[in-house]
Amino acid sequence: MKNYFINSDAVSNEKRSYHDEWIERGIAVTSGGQEYRLQLDSIPKGSTVVLHEPNSGVVAAGTVLDDRSVIVKRGAGTVSPLESEEYHRKVEWYGDLRLYPLPYSEIIRVWGTNPRLAVQPFEKNRNELMDLIHAYAEIADVEQLGERKPGGPTQVNVFVQARRGQGKYRDELLAMWDHRCAVTGCSLAAVLRASHAKPWRTSSDQERLDPHNGLPLIATLDVLFDRGLIGFADDGSMVCSKLLASADRELLGLPASLRKSLNTAQKTYLRHHREAFSL
Repeated sequence: MKNYFINSDAVSNEKRSYHDEWIERGIAVTSGGQEYRLQLDSIPKGSTVVLHEPNSGVVAAGTVLDDRSVIVKRGAGTVSPLESEEYHRKVEWYGDLRLYPLPYSEIIRVWGTNPRLAVQPFEKNRNELMDLIHAYAEIADVEQLGERKPGGPTQVNVFVQARRGQGKYRDELLAMWDHRCAVTGCSLAAVLRASHAKPWRTSSDQERLDPHNGLPLIATLDVLFDRGLIGFADDGSMVCSKLLASADRELLGLPASLRKSLNTAQKTYLRHHREAFSL
């Protein structure tokens, strides 16, 4: 399974990066002819893309939702006014690092070099790099909460704890599942994680605190769920991404179903999760 770096294309746009519009519109973009369209189309549906821009570093991570690019002509929705045509892919940008970008120095430390191409796959130390990106995304979300100050300092802390899978959100979520993993039944608190189903970036404040919007999972399953490699259908059966190799599924004993039936709210949130990661 490969992940992909994608450049915000500032070089061809007079050093201006349009990554804000990429993130808000839910797209990834290349331009400059068939070569660059083919690079964008080389990314399989369901893959993780890591968006970096020259002035900051990594500013977002997301999941590709479609099979191939569409051609967008100037005046019909191009991101840059300088391009006669662009190539767009649909992306669910689940990690927004704009307030706390991952610097290139960290990419070089982990990966050994800077990503230099418009689209560039990476496998070396992939897990370590993605862990860093997720950690920086969490810090960025916490920074954003601090700027908004929803309901004052006490309420900000409630949201910060929820973002980290802690506090009241974790307690209520675990109580709904008898303080056990929703799949394995493991009750060892030290290895249980409380993740959100609907991505934090696209959730309302109410949804971020709703214990129906998540599952208590052992650490391995939590990472797979958080990265969109597994999801759950309305009947509780596990849906595995095509990017999760059959050998790995066998080693992990997957697919495995949820232990309990889902209520309407849980089904809705888990449907958001499947759609966000194209499962």
